[in-house]
Amino acid sequence: MSILLRSLSLLVGITLAVPAFGNCLTANETKQGVLLTREVPFLSVFYKPDGPRLTEQKLVERNRSLQPVSAVYLHPLLVEKRVGPNGKHELKYANEIALDDLPQKKNWQSDTTLFINGKKSVSGTTFIRFDGLGEETISSCSYKVWAINSRLELTELPPIIFEQYYSPELRLVLRSVRLGPSNQPLSEVRFDRLQIGWGN
Repeated sequence: MSILLRSLSLLVGITLAVPAFGNCLTANETKQGVLLTREVPFLSVFYKPDGPRLTEQKLVERNRSLQPVSAVYLHPLLVEKRVGPNGKHELKYANEIALDDLPQKKNWQSDTTLFINGKKSVSGTTFIRFDGLGEETISSCSYKVWAINSRLELTELPPIIFEQYYSPELRLVLRSVRLGPSNQPLSEVRFDRLQIGWGN
């Protein structure tokens, strides 16, 4: 069960982007894809829009080796599937994915089913709540963001909760904090470098 929980945490976890050298990211640049790198422990993530979806290619350092993980998001706030060393995990949502008007609606939720390597595992509910408007400063750049609380509750598993700061202009989550059941911060990821597209 703990392996399943760790895999789910990877599935719903969203990393945060930090522009390097004072270069401010623009919406047009994100269309080319954005490469984010953290030095210690090493983490490299490449995000690229694919129509309404967002694709992710990630290298994570674990047990002194680099492990590739790929993912597809139906919306930057909502992961659909992730493929990694523990196989393929998919989340299927019963409701229409309508998250671009969260500031007006305040809440979105959907019955959710987890599939592991194509087989149905457990079911539950996804809750996404708009908590307000804010500004996220990264390096010397500031972006308008939505403060979002994202919660995945699956049968007989502890809830997986994230506090996210999402830029609707860039269509990227700029900061994300993993929360415990009592909403206490558990972990946070920050990147050291950012560049547009692939390259050195």
